[in-house]
Amino acid sequence: MVYEIQLNKGLLFLNTQNTIVVKKLNYWLKKHTFHFSPVVCLFTGLFFLGCSENSQMRNNERLWFEYPAEHWNSQALHLGNGFLGTSFYGGVKEERFDLTEKSMWTGGPGQNPDYSFGNKMGGKDHLDDIRNAIVTGNVEEADKLVARHFLGDYSDFGAFSMIGNLYFSFDNHDTSYTNYIRELDLSKSLARVAYEVNSVKYQREYFCSYPDRVLVMRFHSDVPGELGFTMRLTVTQKNHSVTVDGDLVEIAGKIDGNDRDFRVKIKVLNTGGIIETNGKIIQVKDANTATIILAAATEYLPYPPMYNGADTDALTTGIIHTALRKSYKQLKESHIKDYQVLYKRVQLNLAGDPLYEKLPTNQRWENFKDGSNDIGLKTLAFNLGRYLIISTSRPGSLPSNLQGVWNTFDRAPWNGNYQSNINLQLMYMPCGPVNLLECQIPYIVWIKGLVVPGRETAKKYYGTNGWVSHTTGNIWGYTAPGVGLLWGIYPVGGVWHCQHLWEQYTFTMDKEYLEEEAYPVMKEAAEFWLANLIPYKEGLISAPTVSAEHGVETTNGKYIDPTMSAERGAGKEGYRFNIPGAYQDIEMIWDLFSNVLEAADALGINGKFLDSVKAAREKLIPLKIGRYGQLQEWFEDIDSPEDHHRHMAHLYAVHPGRQIHPLTTPDLAEAARESLNIRGDGVFPGWLYSGGNWARAWRIYCWSRLLDGERANKIFSELISEQGFENLMTFQHVPGSKRMQVDASMSTPGFIAEMLLQSHVGETHILPALPSEWPDGKVNGLLARGGYELEIEWEHGHLKRAKIKSLKGGIPKVRVEGKLIDPDKDLRVKLIK
Repeated sequence: MVYEIQLNKGLLFLNTQNTIVVKKLNYWLKKHTFHFSPVVCLFTGLFFLGCSENSQMRNNERLWFEYPAEHWNSQALHLGNGFLGTSFYGGVKEERFDLTEKSMWTGGPGQNPDYSFGNKMGGKDHLDDIRNAIVTGNVEEADKLVARHFLGDYSDFGAFSMIGNLYFSFDNHDTSYTNYIRELDLSKSLARVAYEVNSVKYQREYFCSYPDRVLVMRFHSDVPGELGFTMRLTVTQKNHSVTVDGDLVEIAGKIDGNDRDFRVKIKVLNTGGIIETNGKIIQVKDANTATIILAAATEYLPYPPMYNGADTDALTTGIIHTALRKSYKQLKESHIKDYQVLYKRVQLNLAGDPLYEKLPTNQRWENFKDGSNDIGLKTLAFNLGRYLIISTSRPGSLPSNLQGVWNTFDRAPWNGNYQSNINLQLMYMPCGPVNLLECQIPYIVWIKGLVVPGRETAKKYYGTNGWVSHTTGNIWGYTAPGVGLLWGIYPVGGVWHCQHLWEQYTFTMDKEYLEEEAYPVMKEAAEFWLANLIPYKEGLISAPTVSAEHGVETTNGKYIDPTMSAERGAGKEGYRFNIPGAYQDIEMIWDLFSNVLEAADALGINGKFLDSVKAAREKLIPLKIGRYGQLQEWFEDIDSPEDHHRHMAHLYAVHPGRQIHPLTTPDLAEAARESLNIRGDGVFPGWLYSGGNWARAWRIYCWSRLLDGERANKIFSELISEQGFENLMTFQHVPGSKRMQVDASMSTPGFIAEMLLQSHVGETHILPALPSEWPDGKVNGLLARGGYELEIEWEHGHLKRAKIKSLKGGIPKVRVEGKLIDPDKDLRVKLIK
């Protein structure tokens, strides 16, 4: 069914067309594949007609520069296929590629055969003493016990590493160059470098193919015989060998520290000229064109306890041989076709200024920082975010880590870990709303892989059944607490993961997936919490737990200052962390219990277990409003109006949860608004670590959920101008520098979609938080929960028309401009068949 809503002289019309036959969504998570109904793309492009509009779209679908890059963080451009990643710089005399393979991790069972997912023995023996200290108010003693007995073991955690750097040094390029361009076409996932030297036009094309699992590089000269270069590879991993056999380079080695196999094969194909070898170096001379095909793999397989078994030689040989059966044109076409199946589902046009949009990306960014009203730059950020999601997360690959699938360090910042107290989840929040549900499959598979190690953690630390995971994760099934008191005690990491299992269902309504994949994992997580909630004051709480990376300064045992000073004082006297009644846990557990109950209802399941879940949900301590009108972070009213901490875990109930909303809980929503005002917009000038790119992104989501598009858009602008680079990636601070981190960039399409469409409280709410800066615009392809796909067009800040496709045959409950539209009851609605 297709529902079309039009505003015409104050009247609303609802058109119904029974023209769509919905094909059932099939999930094959065990095989890491996904089949999506072609109905999703049925109306792609309806709104995007006309030459000038298409030109605007193209300008907002590419990053381009008139000079080579020097810096990885701020200037390099990135290609990926979920498995392989590369960052390229576009140097004229020498091109450089930073090469990564996402399973190139140190640590794990290869480093220590007794690896136990970070678990230490003895935690459960001290749990009763820890909990007793917490509920009786002796938090100092609780912190000491936790620090001694309840932290994890990071000695074999490992880190995301890299393969190395691939260089191409070009002949006769010592002179100056002209007409230079370095470009990444987001609509095709295709990179290009072009320039002229001595009146010869050179062009390079790069892409990273998912269907063929290769990185492809093509170099071309428009004058025959003028292309020549030397290719060399420097490998980060110390234990490796390089073999050159004619036009094939093979690197075989062991990953540092764990001796896990990795292999890289590089095939060089030339048209015209010759190929010569010199030790570990290949030289192409006097050619017209050269094509480089690269495959890489490690022996990693996602199965505990050893996580290995892949044959890297057979795998890379097969990939190269399969790719060689295709011409360059065929490789390129299959890559673009595969990519565009995902990318073209959604199109956004915020009706920006074409004069701004014609400029190179760095100039647009500089102008934006100086105050230009380049609305189209936000469209470009939207498209870049979708590009990053597709490039980093495809079925069969690992999920995106903090650096996506890119890295230029032997040990990525923060280990490139799966940070599970906001960052990992932030990357995948857009997948439902922006119609990229397949891209969430690697995350879903990874979550399912936590269940077995999470059971061990539940037994060793808590002495119960069920499964649990904490703050950080890796590719080796780490589920134990972290190694720092401040950040490591976060037992709801797995609960937040389960929210994404549920979200995948709410957008697809696929009961087969729910029954076979999601519900069993969610149910077992709920079993853990039924066994681990403890009585406190008015209800049940979780303990031990630390409100994400946040604590309280005390004097004479009294809480006086829950500000950032507590983090600065971590490990010192007078700072406390295991404060009883942290509402982050309560809100997440409420969400988990609610999702389990709804899932069971959808599947027709009932019984005593569900009765227990419902009863426990009702006994969770109630959310409270404090003396400043704020939503309390803890059960005790100890929040400070000077607290500008980056984390705001107690606002989970606003986003991504659904417990608080202006339409359903107006008082709590107002309290959440006050908490957001107190926390600030993401960065506190007095302290470098008060915020970051992800902190701003989460605030944008929350303000959108509170229906305040102006505040959300203000922070969005600041994210680009204050926390962004000229390549439109965003950064997080590390000691002494800024580091690119993909979470906020990947989340951007999600929070833009949240301003245009919300569906988390049982309604399809159109234009709920539209900023005044976007008076006119169009979007098509967004998804709403319940199985709906929308096209929306607005003018002068008001809805012009919206079309809703029911992918599962349901009838939507629609809210427009604050008013519910009911086809059966609203007399303003005219049904047209």
